[in-house]
Amino acid sequence: MKNTNSINRTIKMFIINILVVALVFIGFNYMRGNSQIATVGTIALNVREKPDAYSSVITQVHKEDKVTITDEKNDWYKIQTADKTVGWVPNWLLFDGTSGPYTNLTASVAKRNTELKKDNSESSKVIKTLKKNEHVNATLELNGWVRVYSDGKYGWVPSDSLIIQKNRDNKYKENQALHVATTSAYLMSNNSTSSNKGDFLKYGATLTYLSETEDGWMKVKTKDGKTGFLNSWQVTSRKISSKEEKPGIPMPEFTVMLDPGHGGDDPGAQTIDGKTLEKEVTLKTALAVRKELQSHGFNVLMTRDKDKFVSLTDIGKISSSSQANAFISFHYDSSAQANTASGTTTFYRKDSGKPLAQAINDSIANILPLENRGFGNQDYQVLRENSKPAVLLELGYINNDYDAAYIKNKNYHQKVADSVYDGLMVYIEEKSNKGAEN
Repeated sequence: MKNTNSINRTIKMFIINILVVALVFIGFNYMRGNSQIATVGTIALNVREKPDAYSSVITQVHKEDKVTITDEKNDWYKIQTADKTVGWVPNWLLFDGTSGPYTNLTASVAKRNTELKKDNSESSKVIKTLKKNEHVNATLELNGWVRVYSDGKYGWVPSDSLIIQKNRDNKYKENQALHVATTSAYLMSNNSTSSNKGDFLKYGATLTYLSETEDGWMKVKTKDGKTGFLNSWQVTSRKISSKEEKPGIPMPEFTVMLDPGHGGDDPGAQTIDGKTLEKEVTLKTALAVRKELQSHGFNVLMTRDKDKFVSLTDIGKISSSSQANAFISFHYDSSAQANTASGTTTFYRKDSGKPLAQAINDSIANILPLENRGFGNQDYQVLRENSKPAVLLELGYINNDYDAAYIKNKNYHQKVADSVYDGLMVYIEEKSNKGAEN
């Protein structure tokens, strides 16, 4: 009996010790604010001042960097970098993002006989073969491929064929000419993301290298004699030709919701001969737009990507509950009498959608072959019950033989994709400029 009591006391003490350790562990994590250490999964990731695609970029983190997640808001993570910089990144890009912003990173080739492709696809033409351990400059990641610069040539290699060099082997020399390698940069007053912003520097701007800090900041001088600091990933020693086109701005942080009108039991309108249904061409158009936007780094969501019915109420809910920065619904119009109306029209409902409608409609008017009837306000349910900047595109009259000849053609769907991309870029630039002013 005595032995039994002793055993019971031992068991109780063991359980109490376990509970104390567990409580201490829980308390420790609670005091840490439930923070989590994360490893960056994409080659480069913008860290923005606010949880917003229009907010200013304050720094970048790169593949395999360790960051601490301290908060989450609207599908964005608040992080702290190794140098104590605090900012926001999209949660859908941090761990396994497949696209990233323009940058300038020294990298080495990890695999023997790596083919440098003209485009980011396996079937693309081979420009040259890279040797293992060869040094290149990585400038952009997109859908599992990295755009690199090697011996005067640009090309693409698979992401897993590169190792990003954290410490550059090629140190710059005093008074060496450098050039801005990203789409834009601010000359900072000190080697800190929290220091004052100076001059805005354009892509390709020439600078003079003065010195470098241990944490990777470059002290540089502009052509007009102003001095300041840039991060090493913002500059390159390669001279950028005046004829070289400024790179487009990849927008992995910007999410677009595409809505192919109708679907399933709701066929929508149809051609005069009844052989082509609106639900079919809206889906083909939206898929072409998705492919185009993804090729430029956009994050794209869809209310449907196959022939199924989604109610108008559900469409509004899907969009409103998503991280979308813009909503675009695709439709083809129909008139009461066949062959009596022609052209494209863009609609918005709320004030938040008006700038988006104007930007996309201007692009449609410039690119599509059909007459443009302008843009205006309309009380469509998918616009009214949508908390995002939202527009609805009527891309031609399907019961007009002239319009239908275009509507059924995949080249027309691609022109719509080009129009949407161009319009979105204008819209984003205008929104970003207003954000910078504020």
